[in-house]
Amino acid sequence: MTRRQIDWTIATLLGVAIAASLSASGVPGWIRYLGQLSTATALTSAGVMILLRAGLLSFGQGLFYFVGGYAVALTTKLAAITDAFVVLLVATISAGLVAVILGSFLARYRGIFFSMLTLAVSMVVFGIATKVRLFGGSDGLNIGLMSYAGYRPRGADAQWSGFVFCIWVWAAFSIATHILLRSRFGWLIRAVADNEVRVEYLGYSVKQIVWVAYTLAGMLGGAGGALAGLSARHVDPQFAYWTTAGDFIFVVLLSGQASILSPAFGAFLLEVLRSYASALFPDQWQSVFGAMMLAIVLFLPVGLDRLVTLLWSMTRKAVSRRSRSLAGGVVS
Repeated sequence: MTRRQIDWTIATLLGVAIAASLSASGVPGWIRYLGQLSTATALTSAGVMILLRAGLLSFGQGLFYFVGGYAVALTTKLAAITDAFVVLLVATISAGLVAVILGSFLARYRGIFFSMLTLAVSMVVFGIATKVRLFGGSDGLNIGLMSYAGYRPRGADAQWSGFVFCIWVWAAFSIATHILLRSRFGWLIRAVADNEVRVEYLGYSVKQIVWVAYTLAGMLGGAGGALAGLSARHVDPQFAYWTTAGDFIFVVLLSGQASILSPAFGAFLLEVLRSYASALFPDQWQSVFGAMMLAIVLFLPVGLDRLVTLLWSMTRKAVSRRSRSLAGGVVS
């Protein structure tokens, strides 16, 4: 394989997954837990990123986070299925089906109408979940220990297995999403945001593109909710609340939309920031979020990944200049 054929995004995703798996046993438990929550937030935020590339801002991504989490809880409670791979599949498909149904209606709307409708649907589900006994009311539902293709770990092994499972699920979904975004359909999503009329003239249905993009965002949200439920071993109606959806939007604004790696970077930074802010400023940690959001809007409106890209470009140029100077010295 030549150098030009290497997909560095996929290579980075695999490298991070392998490195995290190998070092998991030597990492403190609280860092592993933050890593698991970060994978859940990253996948769900990737759905927000897909819709933003189509020019659509969704305040209802928490709905699919809720569907994924509760699909895991109800599957283990009602069907007594405890295999993590099976419940993840159930959660992803369930969220995808909900997205297909809602997307058939929402795909015709744009701008503030799309945003407010997604928010309204999510809040309706939140209100219902707090009253329905099947969902455990406002207290939510607990999730027991999982098995992995027949292997049922205990104690410290259960924590390690859960972490590795979340990391590789995140990597697999991220790779699939990256490939999709680099395909023709991925470019059509961008084209919808640029000029819908031109996309229609090219023979494509804008409504169908938005519908499929919304479905993909829902499936990613369902997978993220499943990972969150498996990590915390508990789900509650707050998964569908508007502040939860705000976290996913915050991640995308924080990290940018350069690649599928961006939400992962933003999600981990969000979890670390939340942990330290709540510890240092227990009564005012929301102010830290507000101050960071203001700084990003003012100084890095395209997200922190733009800063990383600039630093990487400067480093490559510096290395290139150094190599040329060394080569010139050898020749002389």
